[in-house]
Amino acid sequence: MFDLPLHPIVVHFPIVLGSLLPFLALLLWWAIKKDHLQQQVWVLVTVMALAYGATAIVAVELGEKDEDKVEEIVSEKVIEEHEEAAEMIPWVAGTLFLVSIAGLVKKNSHSLRLGLAVLSLVALIPLVSAGHTGGELVYQYGAANAHLPTDKQAMIESGKFRINHDDSEKDKDKDDDH
Repeated sequence: MFDLPLHPIVVHFPIVLGSLLPFLALLLWWAIKKDHLQQQVWVLVTVMALAYGATAIVAVELGEKDEDKVEEIVSEKVIEEHEEAAEMIPWVAGTLFLVSIAGLVKKNSHSLRLGLAVLSLVALIPLVSAGHTGGELVYQYGAANAHLPTDKQAMIESGKFRINHDDSEKDKDKDDDH
């Protein structure tokens, strides 16, 4: 049914959740501190941190499944750099989840909630590192080619494979400009 690898699809979930978490945490910290919202709304931060961790674990596991296939095209050293960066993310997300629980349980713990917001901002560094090395794997080292059929891989290696786009729209635009 679905012959594309799942890792490149699933990996976007922890990236988005991890990127939004600091902003949600800062917004809710401020709203709770100013008594615009009750502290129970902090559960949203806790749920987002949990989802961030869960999706990070799934993304790492799916990446492990793709590793053997990608190693046929990309050097193991390059893959390991991404793997090491990515394997840190579930640990980071788990830590953020635990701190968010403390911010949920403790009454009037504004400093704990602010601490989680700051930590989640700092946690963007390993998230960006993992995303950057993953992007390099695909766009610089051609990791996506590992998932092509063998005949198309051979055509790419020989230089005979080109992706043909329908240029009719481009031609139409050029005609309109003249």
